[in-house]
Amino acid sequence: MVRTGAGGCWLAAVDAEPFHVPGRPAHVVDTTGAGDAHVAAFLARLSRGDDPARAAWVANVAASLAVERAGPGTGPTATELQAALEED
Repeated sequence: MVRTGAGGCWLAAVDAEPFHVPGRPAHVVDTTGAGDAHVAAFLARLSRGDDPARAAWVANVAASLAVERAGPGTGPTATELQAALEED
């Protein structure tokens, strides 16, 4: 995975061509913690059985929520993330 900020991320695997997962628009306040929120959401969704593309999209949404708040501990709760996913 390569994160590209507002652009989303790219995923690559040994047996597949790299592909882009778009970002979600956000009103950026502070990018501190966005990478942590992204990785945490990606791994959590993989552990729940999501395919990598879906997990990456959810991670992009989590990071977009994180950057809309000031400070490092800004990852969304599961409830906040689910609400945002239902909006998109």
